[in-house]
Amino acid sequence: MSPAPIRRRRKIARHDVFVIALAYLLAMLIFFRVPIASGFDLGFGERGDALIEMTILEHWRNVWSGVSSWNSGFYFHPYGGTLGYNDGYFLYGIVYSLWRLVADPFHADTLNILTFKTIGFFAAYALVGRTLRWGRGAAVLVALLWTIASNIHLQAVHAQLQSVALLPLAMMLAMACVRAEGAGRHGAARVRAVGLAALMAAWLMTSYYMAWFTIFSACLFLLCWGVMTGQARPAAAFALVRRHVGTIAVGFAAFAVLILPFLIVYLPKMRETGGEGLEDMLGYLVTPVIDMVNVGPGNYIWGWLFAPLHALVHHLLPDDPDLPRRVLGGEHEAGFPLLMVALLLVAAWRIVVRKRVGQTEAPVTLRAFTLAMMVAWVLTLQFWYASPWLLVFELVPGAKGLRTVSRYQLWLTLPFLLVIVAGWRAQAARLRAERPAWTAAIVALLVAENLSAETPAQLSRAVHRAALSAIPRPPRDCRVFYVTASRVTEPLYISEELHKLYPHNVDGMFLAELWRVPTVNGFSTFNPPDWRFGDPLAADYDARVAAYARRHGLRDVCGLDVRRARPWARLGGTSGA
Repeated sequence: MSPAPIRRRRKIARHDVFVIALAYLLAMLIFFRVPIASGFDLGFGERGDALIEMTILEHWRNVWSGVSSWNSGFYFHPYGGTLGYNDGYFLYGIVYSLWRLVADPFHADTLNILTFKTIGFFAAYALVGRTLRWGRGAAVLVALLWTIASNIHLQAVHAQLQSVALLPLAMMLAMACVRAEGAGRHGAARVRAVGLAALMAAWLMTSYYMAWFTIFSACLFLLCWGVMTGQARPAAAFALVRRHVGTIAVGFAAFAVLILPFLIVYLPKMRETGGEGLEDMLGYLVTPVIDMVNVGPGNYIWGWLFAPLHALVHHLLPDDPDLPRRVLGGEHEAGFPLLMVALLLVAAWRIVVRKRVGQTEAPVTLRAFTLAMMVAWVLTLQFWYASPWLLVFELVPGAKGLRTVSRYQLWLTLPFLLVIVAGWRAQAARLRAERPAWTAAIVALLVAENLSAETPAQLSRAVHRAALSAIPRPPRDCRVFYVTASRVTEPLYISEELHKLYPHNVDGMFLAELWRVPTVNGFSTFNPPDWRFGDPLAADYDARVAAYARRHGLRDVCGLDVRRARPWARLGGTSGA
């Protein structure tokens, strides 16, 4: 090859690297804009859930240090298998523990999110640009929009949901496995099948919601593909499985073995707690129209649509000031921006109904994928007390472990972006060639409609580190501790009811992991059956702790109350050798 083409290819490669790096930097600056503006004081989450998450991350650090059992932390003592009361954060725990070598818990938590956002960006770029081969422009756009997506950003108060960054990795492994198997490279296909099984097993131990949505969506896709291709008929399905039985068997066998830790942790707790209740789940389904596009009143482009709704709800029921947040805010702010929804609906109609993408026929795989993703969205809708999700809740294994069904919209963000790109690629290429200014304006609007004045970064490192570091460690003769008050002054946590449950329990479990001293306190998605440690200022709180200690044979129990001159005191009746 002559020098000129080589130089041209190198110039193109350098340009590609520059564009990708610029898009990545822009995405990270947008997503982390509040932590950066605060001088890295503010981290994702808030007083309750963020410290619970950091407690579990500290648990994994203690596991790697050899001072803690892998499935039980120092909280909820003396119960075992307590990891099963909440998400396991396994992959987070690995990354966080590495960051803890150079950072404190608060910064390590933020750096953990940065790591997964980085994985998600480059994995999404590779999925679109290399696996799907849709071009660099489409790959950069999908990676950027997915990384800064409004719903994923607003729900970063629940850090485990950012594990959705693993989705493009799972998709690439699945497609690589299918392609290798189709090409007769069975060894390569089986290696990828094992890799996918390992990823899904680890993901389940990290964030149950996002991993379960991935498995459920894959089953929906296979069902739609089978119906469209005729492979769903029993004879055809049997023949298909028989042709690829080796790879299928290897993949399922690997998954069956690798999922054992997850089952060991969670199945006993599922039997103990019964999972999420139906009534609790009904409050977190997706309201048609409103929740589907609910980006919150703080959204810079579409917030004006939702501010009046909040005001209307408050006007109708002024005696419940928290009602607008419960029915429109929080977990309900998981919808998609309006321009994205408009592009999605048109693209889905073209692909599924017209069966066309541009001037060519839409591949059956794309049609099945699009149909499956739209069906998944419809399943989450609630029509008063009726919802298709009730069938999923009752019939699909694992669905009873989900309460906040609206989080499915976070998972659907990447598939919806893929549908949009697939449906509009031809028109976008023409528009870019003929009217580049219009193309730039549309891209700018797609970015802008994901931005909001609301922020999930609410946890102040300075405030909480100062408060917790001022607490003296338990005396050496204390084997177990409980918390009455961990801070002299404590602002109201959301509501009176939640204030009695969260602050002292959350501080207690976090300090237990840092000190490596067991505590009876803790708070989680589920709590132990005889957990009665709410309302610590009630007159019977010490008596409740003492009864628990006697029931479980606990000795040398100490209580923490920082309001006293001597914060630590021995609980009467628990002295022992």
